[in-house]
Amino acid sequence: MIDFTPLVKKIKKQFRKDQLSTFNKIISFKTIKLSRFGSNDIEGYQIFTPKHIVKDMCNIVGNDILNFNKTILEPTSGDGAFTTYILQKRLETIKNNFEIESLKALSTIYSIEVDKKLIEKQRNNIFTLIKKFVEKNNIKINESYFEIIKCLITTNFIYAMFNIANNNNKLFDLELAYKMPEAQKKRLISLSMPVWHINKKNINYHEEKID
Repeated sequence: MIDFTPLVKKIKKQFRKDQLSTFNKIISFKTIKLSRFGSNDIEGYQIFTPKHIVKDMCNIVGNDILNFNKTILEPTSGDGAFTTYILQKRLETIKNNFEIESLKALSTIYSIEVDKKLIEKQRNNIFTLIKKFVEKNNIKINESYFEIIKCLITTNFIYAMFNIANNNNKLFDLELAYKMPEAQKKRLISLSMPVWHINKKNINYHEEKID
């Protein structure tokens, strides 16, 4: 078992005030809570992808979703139908070194959601999935493992919005993602995404701007 406490302290020193707040709000539910029905929000009507469609779409993509080196971005991620499914499938492939390999599996899954309540729910769903997986499979871990998991969830599951612009009468192109809640106030601050570096000796990340 690995004691992640020193690494957690090191990573949290990099966090901004809003990230520390996000970290502290991540909790485990009794079970994963995914919405099955649509609902109204400030933008109109939200529709959540049913589990069987999530499964079919991931099957079409194929084994790429199981490759921890492949980056996955869910740009309108809701409460995590796709991200929880993909992470579950990745965790099921791990045979050895669960602590490090599970961190790698999570580190290349990214999520952006404009609805603050939904992204908070999704973070908790991801955290719940990992906790329940560890419990179900009787995996021996140091409790600090869950703190490092919270660090990854904090950076990778982001409250933000996309900018859609029409350039020279072309089809609408996805251009940039912007930080929330600043974007709601017309302050368009380009989003940075974390790139994690994970091995047995060290765990850290740096941020890169979205071009």
